[in-house]
Amino acid sequence: MDAQLGPDETATQEQSSPQPANRRARKKRAEKRKRGGLIATSITGGVLLLAGAAYVGSAWYTSDKLPANLTVSGIDISGLSTDEAAVKIDKELGSKLNEDLTLTAGNATTKVTPAKAGIGIDTKATLEELSGWSWNPKTIIERLSGSQEVSIKQTIDEKPLKKKATEVAEALTTDPVEGKVNLTENGPEFTEPENGHKVSEELARTSITKNAFAAKRSVSVDAKVVDPQVSTDKWNEFIDTTVEPYLSGPVTVKAGDETAELSVKDLSKATVVEVKDSTPQLKTDDDALKSAVESSNSKLHSTAQNASLKLVGSGANAKAEIVPSKTGKGLDAKELGEKVREAAKSTSDRTATVTLTTQEPTVTTADAKKWKVTKVAEFATPYPYDPTRTKNLVAGSKRINGSVIEPGESFDLAQKFGPVTEANGYYSSGVVVNSVSTKAVGGGLSQIATMAYNAGYLAGMDIEAWRPHNRWFDRYPAGRESTYWEGSINVKWKNNTKAPVVVAMWLADNKVHTAVYGHKTWDVKTSTSDFYNYTDGPTITSNDPHCIPESGGKKGFTVDVSRTRTNVETGEVLKDSQTTRYDGWPKVTCKG
Repeated sequence: MDAQLGPDETATQEQSSPQPANRRARKKRAEKRKRGGLIATSITGGVLLLAGAAYVGSAWYTSDKLPANLTVSGIDISGLSTDEAAVKIDKELGSKLNEDLTLTAGNATTKVTPAKAGIGIDTKATLEELSGWSWNPKTIIERLSGSQEVSIKQTIDEKPLKKKATEVAEALTTDPVEGKVNLTENGPEFTEPENGHKVSEELARTSITKNAFAAKRSVSVDAKVVDPQVSTDKWNEFIDTTVEPYLSGPVTVKAGDETAELSVKDLSKATVVEVKDSTPQLKTDDDALKSAVESSNSKLHSTAQNASLKLVGSGANAKAEIVPSKTGKGLDAKELGEKVREAAKSTSDRTATVTLTTQEPTVTTADAKKWKVTKVAEFATPYPYDPTRTKNLVAGSKRINGSVIEPGESFDLAQKFGPVTEANGYYSSGVVVNSVSTKAVGGGLSQIATMAYNAGYLAGMDIEAWRPHNRWFDRYPAGRESTYWEGSINVKWKNNTKAPVVVAMWLADNKVHTAVYGHKTWDVKTSTSDFYNYTDGPTITSNDPHCIPESGGKKGFTVDVSRTRTNVETGEVLKDSQTTRYDGWPKVTCKG
């Protein structure tokens, strides 16, 4: 049986007639394959040529184009040419340089104008990195389809930037605010602490440069937090465990058979809260507690008496004598404070038991004998005939006579006078109000004021308050006198010597007299200038029902007065001077 032949197989038996046909078939198939290869090669080459052309075209196309979906510091420049992008960047980001940037750290804020801080735009350098010829496929692809967010390149002028960074660091650096507890009769008042913030110059610089072009113009700086000494939690614990019990009620002080009560108000007024070694604690003023107890029960007041002076005799025959010191009994402030603090820790039994101790005076009789008391000043002025006015002079001088002013204390005329009322023995008499002579209760007391002023002035004391009259009355030394008006014009001077002084004041020989006794400390010399800058008085029409008509005519003037004080013990020299301007006496017409 003959074998079956496949399509590409040849018979093995020799037959002369079919051989030429087989050769032709093989040759035909080989030529076909060659043509196919040439066609395939041609197609591949064409594709590569087309791809190469596209690549080169893309590289060329993107060489002057910016990437798609590109923003520079928030400014969209997607697909723009570099020239277009440069214009847009300079316009929009350039304006940011002149917009204030607010920097905040805690409660502190400050403003910076980036342009003034040396910040500028380097548009060219920024765009050079984003454009230009590139064979990198990745770069080409990103420029055609990628998304990028880049920051603008800055130019920096170091000198103004450093200066502004220093200013910002100082402005934003704040100390912590410490907590505070005030004690009141209604309980503690707590002010919570606040953190401080530390901003370095480096951080300030970074904050400026980083946010110079930010859309948001208010930035919180990541400052270092500085804690207060005592935290809020620690304060609250102190209030709960210490302050609240301390103010929970009054404290009873017991000394022998006597008792006194310290109210919550007394405790709060005598106590403060202080911080030591970062720990809050109560600190009491033991002397204040002692004063409060003595005010509550006078029998617990110290009976010790310092040596002092007193006036004996009257008028020109008066003199100062030493009042001897006395040993007494009283509370020891330190012991009282300790016992009160201990008792105040309890919310139930709040009794402080103390003892009365022997107390020595701080100024003894022996001390007083060293004062060498003498008359250190004297002065007198005449008074006009006016029985009612004279009554006021008598009343006022009696309130001054015998006044003792201890070292460091002040003579206060208003306190000596008391309320100027008829009930206190004063009468209605002549006064000058707004340059018009009229009547008021206490008329004439200005003469006592002049006497009191000169008592201190001539004794070398420190003058604290006085005011001359608007017009000059020739019974007083020009430029060295004072008026008085209750509530607004006063005479005060301070005893600047080491011993008490005693003031005597009396009426005799149609004059008001004063003398000051004490330890001679100052040698006082005064001088008065000639009058100058004379002026005429005004013409006044008054509706005051008590108005007194005046013809005027006395001129006003200016005068200078000076005083030189020489300390007789140390040689210290003190000088003071004053210029007084007096108005001319007015011509007054009364219509009231």
